[in-house]
Amino acid sequence: MMRPAPMPAAAPATPVTDRLAEQARLLLRDGRAEEALPMLDRLRHLGAPAAAALRAEAMLQLHRLEEAEAAADAALLEAEDASLLRLRARIRLARGRHAGAVDDAAAAVMAAPEDRPARLLLGSALLETGRHDEAIWFLGEAWRAEPGNHALQLRLGQAFLRAGRYEAASELFLHCETAAPWTAGVSALRAQAALLAGDAEAAAGLARAALARGVVDGAVHSVLAHALVSLGRLEEAGPHFAAAARLAPDNPYIAHLAAAAAGTATDRAPAGYVITLFDGYAAHFEQSLLGLGYRVPGLIRRAVERLRPRSMQEGLGPVLDLGCGTGLVGAALSDLLRGPLVGIDLSRRMLEQAATKGIYTELRQADLTEALPAEEGGYALITAADVFCYFGLLQEPLTLCRQRLAPGGLLLFSLEQAAPGETWRLGPEGRYRHAAGHVTACAAACGLEVLECRPEALRRNGESSAPGLLVAAWAAKPQAANPRAARH
Repeated sequence: MMRPAPMPAAAPATPVTDRLAEQARLLLRDGRAEEALPMLDRLRHLGAPAAAALRAEAMLQLHRLEEAEAAADAALLEAEDASLLRLRARIRLARGRHAGAVDDAAAAVMAAPEDRPARLLLGSALLETGRHDEAIWFLGEAWRAEPGNHALQLRLGQAFLRAGRYEAASELFLHCETAAPWTAGVSALRAQAALLAGDAEAAAGLARAALARGVVDGAVHSVLAHALVSLGRLEEAGPHFAAAARLAPDNPYIAHLAAAAAGTATDRAPAGYVITLFDGYAAHFEQSLLGLGYRVPGLIRRAVERLRPRSMQEGLGPVLDLGCGTGLVGAALSDLLRGPLVGIDLSRRMLEQAATKGIYTELRQADLTEALPAEEGGYALITAADVFCYFGLLQEPLTLCRQRLAPGGLLLFSLEQAAPGETWRLGPEGRYRHAAGHVTACAAACGLEVLECRPEALRRNGESSAPGLLVAAWAAKPQAANPRAARH
C-alpha cells in the first residue's frame, strides 16, 4: 500500500503562501477540490503552515479518505485546535471509524465548549456508535441553541428514530414539515417513523400525500413501497421501488429491491444491499426477530445435538459462523464450544452487537466469498443462519464452505423454501427462495453430502409462518462407508 509522502516541516507564512492558501480555501468552499490540488501541492512543497489542513479537506471532498486522515494527523501534529479536531472527526466518520470520531469531536468540544459545530459533530458521532441517549442530548443542545435550524431538527429526529422513540421522532418531523415543508428528507422520515412504529397504513398515507404535493424524493417512494409490502400489496409496491431506483441510481439497496419487485433474476444480493439492510437493523435486530418467533438458532442447536451427539460431552470446535449478525447462533452453541468461534459478517453494526456477547474468538467484517478463500485450516462446524437466502446461485458459497470444512466437518444452513415447481427465485422482499431438490443437487456438485434437508418454519410471517429449509451437509471422509457412522 502506498503511503502519502511526509509533509515538509512547516515554514513561516509568506505573502505568496497566504495568497495560495486563500485561493485554495475559496475553491474548497465551492467544492472544487480537484482544481485546488495544484495549489495544495505547491503549498506542501513550500512547507506552508496551512498545507496539511487544506490537503485533508481536499482529500475528504475527493473521498480519498486514507490520505485525508494522514494529512489531518500531520496538521494536528503542528497545532491541535478545535477546527482540526472537527476535520479529523468528519474524516473518521466518513471512514466508518466512529469511535475515533467520537474521541476527536469530544476533544473539540472540550477545547471550545461553545463551538456549536463541534457539539453537533459529537452528537452525530455518538449516534453512529449507538450511544443514542448521549447523541440526543448533544443534538438537542445544538437545536435549542438554533431553534430555526431545520437541518438540526431533522438530525435530532433521526436520533430519536434510531433510538426507537418513534413518537418523539414523529413530533419533530411533523413540526419541521409544517414549518419548512420543503426541507430535504423530512417527508420520507415522517413516513418512515410511522412505518417503524408499526403503522404501515399511516406510513403509506403520509408518503402518498408527499408525492401528491410534488415532493420528488426516492426515499418517499422507497418508504411507500416498504409500507405496501408490509400490507401485502406487492404489485402496488413494484412501481415505487422502480421509481426509487431511478431517483437513486447508485443505491444498491434500492436497486436490489427494485429487481426483486420486477422479478428480475440476479445471482446474489449486492454487498451494499446487505450492509445497508443490516446496519440499519442492528440496534433492534434481536428484539424484532424474537418478536417474530425466530427459530433458526434453536434449529441449528438441535441439529448439532442430533448429528454430533458426542459434542455434548466432548465439545465443539473450531466453529465458523458465517453472517453471524448479532451472535444469536454463537449464543445458542456457546456452552458446547471447546475451540475457537469465528464470526464473519458484512455489517459492522451487527458485529458490534455480536462483540458485546463476549463469546467470539474473532469477528471480521467481510464478504464471505472474499473471506473464505483467505481462511486457513479446517472447521469442524460452519453455520450460516439466513445467509444463503441472499444468494440465488449457491455453487460459490457451498464450494467455499466445502474447502474450509475439516474432513468429516458439518455445514448447517437455513434457506427460505421455494414454491412447488421452482428451483430458486428472488422473492419480492429481496431474499432468494430455494427448492430442496435443487439444494441437494448443488451441494453434491460442490463435494458435499446432504445428511438432512428438513422443511421448517423459520419465523412468523404476518398471520402465517415463513416456510424454510434447514440443511445439514458434511465433508465426507473418504474412508467412511456410512456418513452417519462417522459422526463425531
